[in-house]
Amino acid sequence: MFYGHRGVPVSATIIASLLVGAVLALRFKVFILVPTILAAWAVLTGIGLAWEITAAWIALEIAVVTTALQVGYLSPLLLGGARDSS
Repeated sequence: MFYGHRGVPVSATIIASLLVGAVLALRFKVFILVPTILAAWAVLTGIGLAWEITAAWIALEIAVVTTALQVGYLSPLLLGGARDSS
């Protein structure tokens, strides 16, 4: 398992982002991703600055969380489409 800064597993961040994206897909249109991603960027940047994490690590976390939110948003839509077609 890959551990991020302060010993928090990166997989926990990815799983949480995937779940948030999936929940958003069930309740909202795609436009909800923009404010959610911007809020995630702000939170990750704030945490990174408070914990004195390097800019490269903050950028990596932002990229991972942004991707996980988008994949999480698409997963219920793709699984629902596959279920309907069979």
